Amino acid sequence: MIVRAWKYIMLLTLLMIGCMLTLLQQGQAFVAHAQSSIPGIAEFTVPAGSDPWGTAIDGQGAIWVALPGCDPNPQCAPGTAPGKLAVFDPVLKSWSRTISLPAQYGQPISLAFDHSGNLWFPMSSTNTLGRYNPGTNTFSQWTVPTPNAGPWDVAVDARGVVWFTEHNINKIAAFNPATQLFQEIATPAANSQPYGITVDALDNVWFTENNDAVALIGEYTAQGVLQEYKIRTTSTTGLTPHDIAVAPNGTIWWSEGWASGIGMLNVAQARPGTNSGVKEYFYTPPCSYCGSHTSGISVGSNGMVWFDDALQGIVASMPMSGGAFTFYQTMPNSHPHDGLLVDKYGQVWFDEEFANKLGMVA
Repeated sequence: MIVRAWKYIMLLTLLMIGCMLTLLQQGQAFVAHAQSSIPGIAEFTVPAGSDPWGTAIDGQGAIWVALPGCDPNPQCAPGTAPGKLAVFDPVLKSWSRTISLPAQYGQPISLAFDHSGNLWFPMSSTNTLGRYNPGTNTFSQWTVPTPNAGPWDVAVDARGVVWFTEHNINKIAAFNPATQLFQEIATPAANSQPYGITVDALDNVWFTENNDAVALIGEYTAQGVLQEYKIRTTSTTGLTPHDIAVAPNGTIWWSEGWASGIGMLNVAQARPGTNSGVKEYFYTPPCSYCGSHTSGISVGSNGMVWFDDALQGIVASMPMSGGAFTFYQTMPNSHPHDGLLVDKYGQVWFDEEFANKLGMVA
């Protein structure tokens, strides 16, 4: 009987090991230190600060998270303490360091690295643009030319020029670190409220115009021409184009805010002033009474579009070719927002602002 029992235990052990290997072969990651019991989601509590917002990945693959220490709605209140930066090691699944911004600085919201490894971040409450050099552990900041411009999202082009939206004054702006000069560019559409910004492989700058009454995608070409593209393919209201991303194939994708959808522009078919080349994809929010705001968006190299809905508390994906949405539910009121990105390994990272966590789709 003892021999039979021992054989039975051994058989069960081998079956369990085989199941775990099968899951790993199918790409279902097992995270030993994940702080979550939510299926498909790993969560890691931010060690310091609160309200994690923007995220960025450095050259070594570490995840950097902006910690404004408040909910910037639309900016942190006067007197709010300078924010922080937190760095997460995705291999060890642990936080490696937290960096406090100096006195007289504001609160970082969005993050972007340049090709020299410097981290750039607008600070809306102080109307400044900040830079952190990880190699020398030094900060620098510059005041934006127009008062109360509302500097918000940020991206860096191949020349090292830093681009950001000026949400309050209907402009985008560029800062050249080599010349120390700013350039501000007004949108043709009045009250456009630019929000998200990104740069494609040809150094064309793309941004969202976040006002439902405007609802445009803007492009500032590498040749210095500003063009706008209409979005609406239906009569859906609440269309406030929010975050924006470039796919590996060059198509432009954006989240649609209160419209519970995402959009795509095929640049080869695009015509300024029209919605030629635009497709919209709408989803039914799983929670019928929670409200909906499609916020962060990113496109992986495997052809999947990822986004989150801050009010629904979900992270979701859809094939770039269209098709069914797949939803991952986070904790109630966790508020996943702008800080969603896909790393080079296809892992999906997102902030949970009100839960004070960094999440990963496992």
